[in-house]
Order: sequence, then structure tokens, then C-alpha cells
Amino acid sequence: MSMKLDQWISLLRIDASTVATLREFAPMVEPHMDRILDTFYAHLAAGEEAPRLFGSTDMIRHARAAQRHHWMTYVLAGRFDQSYFDAARAIGRSHNRVGVDLMMFTGAYSVVQNELTGLACGLCCDGRGGTLRLIQAINQAVFLDMGLAVSAYYDIFVGALEDMSNELNFSLARAGEFRDNETGLHLIRMSRMCHALALAIGRDAKWAQMILVASPLHDVGKIGIPDSILLKPGTLDEEERETMRRHPVIGGSIIPDHSAEVIGMARRISLTHHERWDGTGYPTGLKGEEIPLEGRIAAICDVYDALLSARPYKAAWEKDRVTAYLRDNAGRHFDPALVSAFLSIQDDIDDIQRLFAEETGGPRPHAPGVDGPRTY
Repeated sequence: MSMKLDQWISLLRIDASTVATLREFAPMVEPHMDRILDTFYAHLAAGEEAPRLFGSTDMIRHARAAQRHHWMTYVLAGRFDQSYFDAARAIGRSHNRVGVDLMMFTGAYSVVQNELTGLACGLCCDGRGGTLRLIQAINQAVFLDMGLAVSAYYDIFVGALEDMSNELNFSLARAGEFRDNETGLHLIRMSRMCHALALAIGRDAKWAQMILVASPLHDVGKIGIPDSILLKPGTLDEEERETMRRHPVIGGSIIPDHSAEVIGMARRISLTHHERWDGTGYPTGLKGEEIPLEGRIAAICDVYDALLSARPYKAAWEKDRVTAYLRDNAGRHFDPALVSAFLSIQDDIDDIQRLFAEETGGPRPHAPGVDGPRTY
């Protein structure tokens, strides 16, 4: 995430004196701005992506006018407010969008810096330190403008990496779900319910977004469970149950113990979504708030959606029966406060269920006589 404008200004030590110096210099630059723009765009024209940027006369005319307005109205006027921040970032995004290479873009700013410095030396050699102060102010302003524009490149790059990471995470999660005879819609419903519940209990948008991304990996450890157990249409024997109960630990070994917040959350969810509020869960037997919040949220949303869905070992339950199950198990299996919050947003939960409903031609097969949820 980009630094805020005041952080940039503080880092570069831009103050009232800097602004005053720039404003004195701006009228001297105005007659030379076309030449400076020529130099700026000549540098960009040397890049391989130049045909996209200079594809039409109208495009380059618009770009020059916008750049001139930006430098004269904001940068050299020392107008470093929110409008300036937004404009500088927009310039970075627009150059990124047409494919301008980052190194060529920063190089063009260096060319402008040299042009302005040369102009300052030619116009302001007063021998009393004024030139030095002006050059310092120019450097501060150019570095600020370049930094903000480049930060837009960085944010786009990071966003693309996050999108790719999320897609890879979801693909990995679906690998586990497909082995459990699921379509992948369970992951979407479950993760969106986790997101809705997180917001309902007052978690901020960033945390809610993290659990949306992290929670689909809750059952990734099922990749390590044999099909003969995972897809068995009936009650598992004790040995099979013990094997099935290994999947949270397997998931914890698949998801790396990484410093990235979302990866850490995904690992905790995988390890703890089968822990129980009363301490009788697995793999560790954590109790109450010893269980991470994200694990407690995932437990409710996973079980709720699983009970509403047909599985190889059970038929789908009616909604009223599922909500009754949550109430009955509040304080035993589930965090009672989270159950209350979950039931308070039933309209949102129903919307999720409706939007991402399974498209099946009829009831899915299940084992006769097996009706309850698997708690392993």
C-alpha cells in the first residue's frame, strides 16, 4: 500500500520554505516548459512501448497538456494537497496502462530534473546560496512527484501478484474440494459467509478481505487423505476417523509458515477449523478463545454450508434444521457469540446461498441411514 502524502512530504523534508522557493521559480520555468516537455517525451519515445504512447497525435497532445498542467499547477506551484496526490498517482497509472516501462518512466523524470537544475543554474546564479536552495527544492519536488507516480506502478504490480496468488490459492483449495466430491461452490459460499460474519462482528474491511481470501484453504489437507476414506458413503471406522482427522495438520504443512498476514491466517484456519469451543475438537484440543477468531468463524460457516449440501455420506438438510443445529451447539462446538452474530445476518447468508447455489439435476447420492454431519 502506498505511503500517504504527508509521509512523503515528511520523508523529503518539504516545508514552507521549499514551497516558497518553488513558487518564485515557477514563472521562470513557464517560457521553457515546452522544451522540457520535448525532452521528457523524447526519452519516453526511445522505449519499445513508444508506439502505444505515441500512437496518435491526439494522444500525445493530450498527454503533453496534462503533464504541463500537472507540473505548473501542482509541482512547481508547491501545491502538495490531496488533489495533487490523486493527479500524480493518476499519471503513474496512465503511463503504466499504455505500457511505459518503469525504468524509462523514472529515467524521463531524471531528464526533467537535469533540465530544471540547468535552468536554475543559468537563471539564478546569485552567489548567495539561493541557487543551492533552489536546486534542493527542485530535487525535493521532482522526487516527490516521481515517487507518487511510481508508487502507482508498484501498487498495480502488487495487485497483480495478489490476484495471481489468490487464484493459485483457490486452485489449490479446489483440488482438496474436488477430492471430497465438491464443485468448488462450497468454497465460494463458505468464504463469502466468513467475510460477511467478520464484518458483522466489527472487524475492519482489510481483515474481512483476508478471511475471504484465506478461508478457502481450510480443507486443503484433504489432498493427503485416501479416496477410500474421503469418499466413503457411510460411517467411518475408528482407524479411518483418525486418518481423516490428520487433514488439518496436513493442511498446516502444505501452507507455509510465512510472515504474510493472509498466508498466516490461511494456515491458522486450516489448523483450527475443527477445534471446538468446549475443547473437545482436534488436532490440539484448543478451548474457547484459545482458538483463533478466524478458525472459529470458519468452523461455523463450513459446517453451515456442509449441512445444507448433499454429500456422499448424507442428504442435504433443510435450513431450519441447520440453524437449530447451530443454536444447539453454541457453547459446545461453536463460539456462542459468533453463532448469534451469524444468525443475525441470515438475509446476507441466504443471498450468498442463492447466488452460488449448486446446479444439479437432482439430489446427490448419499449413504442410506447416514444423516448427521461428520465432525471429522
